[in-house]
Amino acid sequence: MGPYNGASAHGGLDINHPRGTPLWAPIDIHDHFYFNSLAMGHNNNRWRGIHRWPDGSEWILQAHHMTELTVPEHQPLKKGEQFAWGAGVLSGAVDHSHFVFKIREGDDTIALDPWILFWQMYRDQNAS
Repeated sequence: MGPYNGASAHGGLDINHPRGTPLWAPIDIHDHFYFNSLAMGHNNNRWRGIHRWPDGSEWILQAHHMTELTVPEHQPLKKGEQFAWGAGVLSGAVDHSHFVFKIREGDDTIALDPWILFWQMYRDQNAS
């Protein structure tokens, strides 16, 4: 989450993996969509998934550099469901996916290190 090119905050986690790596929902997602896409004239495919909690707060997950969605936008996703093929679009010299995790409570949005989610997924996987 530190500086990117020595200038501004990178704001996420890059994981190197080859173009076409499947991406799965780490939690149930109530809504999901591209907020930037090549089809809309942007230079990247950037996806956002939202989990809404009963208290009104939201967990916002993002994945960037995706090659395509495998599930139609705005269709709910279950934890563990593949939703996209990752890496490959505007990813620079090394294919990778960029992940972002935010929590929105009322008017406040807090950026967290996405590694928290990966750590829990790996822990759950090793326990089963």
